[in-house]
Amino acid sequence: MNVIKGRLAEKQPLIQVVVGPRQVGKTTALKSALSEKDHYYTADYPTPLDASIILEWWKSASKSQSKILAIDEVQKISGWSNVIKKLWDEEPSVKVVLTGSSALLMEKGLAETLAGRFELIQAEHWSFHEAKDIFSLDIQEYIEFGCYPGAVRFLDNIERWGNYIRDSIVEPALGRDLLQLHPVENPALLRQVFAVALDMPAQIISLQKLQGQLQSKGAIATVQNYLNLLSKGFLVSSIEKYSASVIRGKKSSPKLIIHDNGLMRAFERPIEGSLSPDRLGRYFENSIGARFIEAGWKTYYWKDRTKEVDYVVIGPRNEQWAIEVKSARCSPESLKGLEAFCRLYPNFEPKIISLVDQKVDGIKTLSVKDILSLHKVY
Repeated sequence: MNVIKGRLAEKQPLIQVVVGPRQVGKTTALKSALSEKDHYYTADYPTPLDASIILEWWKSASKSQSKILAIDEVQKISGWSNVIKKLWDEEPSVKVVLTGSSALLMEKGLAETLAGRFELIQAEHWSFHEAKDIFSLDIQEYIEFGCYPGAVRFLDNIERWGNYIRDSIVEPALGRDLLQLHPVENPALLRQVFAVALDMPAQIISLQKLQGQLQSKGAIATVQNYLNLLSKGFLVSSIEKYSASVIRGKKSSPKLIIHDNGLMRAFERPIEGSLSPDRLGRYFENSIGARFIEAGWKTYYWKDRTKEVDYVVIGPRNEQWAIEVKSARCSPESLKGLEAFCRLYPNFEPKIISLVDQKVDGIKTLSVKDILSLHKVY
């Protein structure tokens, strides 16, 4: 909210574009940054609106005192980018804020049509710090259920909570944000790729193996394309193996990271009851990876035969960490990957992120709460 408000206060700002997942508070933040004199409209309808509606909204905003126009879910308007480009070039005195729930928004207009005219603000899933301060979630609850603000009220009834996640977040993200905005030859296969990813958080999986677990068969290139679409919908990201050679890294099997643990928990069967220790460990490792990704850190894994490093990350201030994520106490065997990697790449500092208090000589332990509270730096 403060970033939006600050930029709108500038004399002649660029078009402000807020892109991020559904149900994380983009609309709330946008409305909070606006005054009653500003013009706010939403395009979030089941069927696309015609671009002529933008002209009507623009005329109203241009005649107002504030000259601020905000359009929510603008990607739902057919041909929106060409119309906004034309109007903004003719009348740049109108201050414009656009939001969208899919990174496809950029491919569908920003990079091609509005290049040089916009600034991007990345909305994120909620961090632990926000979940704790606003909803009093503890670390265990955050790791197990994530934090979609609209769903938190239902946590005393897990079935109802799961229904909300599936019906109000996942289905619109898949059905409206992905399938409506991008040609998908096999929608059922896209949903199956998503389901398999939810069952394999923070796990390295070859595309061939992933393909073999699908009921509907598709080419490996199709499966890879669907993983890319899920990433653009802020649902699942595929991180690559770290290598000094970019080409070698790109050829590696991906490690799947779910952007919010609530997405996984909502599809557990049975949904009620506690997670097994192994499953909880996967949830914990996934939540760490998701936070680094959402905070804008370059995030990888590393593996050499039996030796593995959970995450290799490079931060906005050139932090370079090799990280072992543990939900239980470390054994000497579990740290061999970390030791091997740091011998190979001495610029990286070895780190441990653990759910239990422990100290290992020569390796710094990072605070779980601090890492799960990371934010993108603007």
